[in-house]
Amino acid sequence: MSKQSLKSNRENILRISTGGVCLALAFVLSQLKLFEMPMGGTVTPASTLPIIVYGVAFGPVWGFVIAFIFSLLQLIGGWLVTPFQVILDYTIGYTALGFAGFAALKADSRNKISDALGRFRATSVIKILVFTAIAYIVRWLGSVASGVIFYSEYAADAGYDSALVYSMVYNGSFLMADLAILAVVLVILYMVIPSSKKDDTVAVIQKFTAEFIGTFVLVFVGCGTAMAVGCDSANGSGYILTAFAFGLVIVAMAYSIGNVSGCHINPAVSLAMLISKKMTVKEFWGYVVFQVLGAVSGAGLLRYVFELTGKVDMTGVYDEAEMEMASWGLGSNGLAGCNGNIAGGLIIEAVLTFIFVLCILGVTDSKFKHGSFGGLIIGFALVLVHIIGISFTGTSVNPARSIGPAILAGGDALKYLWVFIVGPLVGGAVAALVYKAITLSKEDKEAKEEA
Repeated sequence: MSKQSLKSNRENILRISTGGVCLALAFVLSQLKLFEMPMGGTVTPASTLPIIVYGVAFGPVWGFVIAFIFSLLQLIGGWLVTPFQVILDYTIGYTALGFAGFAALKADSRNKISDALGRFRATSVIKILVFTAIAYIVRWLGSVASGVIFYSEYAADAGYDSALVYSMVYNGSFLMADLAILAVVLVILYMVIPSSKKDDTVAVIQKFTAEFIGTFVLVFVGCGTAMAVGCDSANGSGYILTAFAFGLVIVAMAYSIGNVSGCHINPAVSLAMLISKKMTVKEFWGYVVFQVLGAVSGAGLLRYVFELTGKVDMTGVYDEAEMEMASWGLGSNGLAGCNGNIAGGLIIEAVLTFIFVLCILGVTDSKFKHGSFGGLIIGFALVLVHIIGISFTGTSVNPARSIGPAILAGGDALKYLWVFIVGPLVGGAVAALVYKAITLSKEDKEAKEEA
């Protein structure tokens, strides 16, 4: 056998053995449970991660093969065998098989694993995210196919005529939470793997991570306060407490992650910065994605903690007879305060976001010095708009802050979610254009006086 054939065979053995280990890790992670979702079931922490790393390192074709095998075994596992058999045959069996393959490799082949991780690290973030989406869709389709058979008897009870639709909705309810966890793990992995390539990728990822953390804290503390104290007219103190909770989060985050990403933690603010040419289109979309993921994660953890501790969500509906939450609010936004009037909600959100973003643009403008009080001023500006806005819409002025709770609360929160995306984005965009117009006028006047 020629040296070229030996080398080719060794490469294939490396790919197959690594695939076995990645497959085993995927099944191990699939047995872990994080938190329950609204439609039942639990989210597993990034069980697709090993498949994604494998696919990026060895190529999309090999990654797709492993993803397909995982999906197929998931289908068979949910259809024909018991959970005990899944753990015994798949998790333990594939782990043993995978590591046996590694043990059979020569030292120089095992060293190539580090090269594979290096290739993962050298790959652009965009390519990793695209492959992540593909791998997740393949896995999700396997879950849907399994659910058509496994959950068919529950579809009618849940109010669905089609077992396929029920399976798609049921498995889709895990989508955002699972992707949020997956994104965090991918970012951490991407940052800890050493890179020989000189680029600014780590700095960009650090900014995205900072935005994830900031939006997570905003939702967890701000919406959590609303859930704990309530914001209805009979509980006026809840207005002030919730308003200050949101505002103080901005103050805390401005002086922490503000040093890394500028502490936007709000797609409307990021849009204003994009229009003001203070960030690139690529950075804008990265900020928005991680802001939304942070918001979803914050809302998910809130629900889990409130369920775990038996605490009542004051923004939802509590069933006294059953002694459980009939529906969750999770501090989500709504139009009850506007008597369901969509136009009123849009106006309130657009105007309040305009005020808030205009303040941010003024405070952060490098041409005007505001000392070290910028974060404090912006925080109090958010308190200001919450004081009036809570009685109308619950005050969003932030699409990510609305998306996170709405996804997990469902109902009217999802029905009117578009209002709390469109309104703040319009307000933020107008604020950027207006601020640019009035500051340009001032600069022109100063230039003429100097001349």
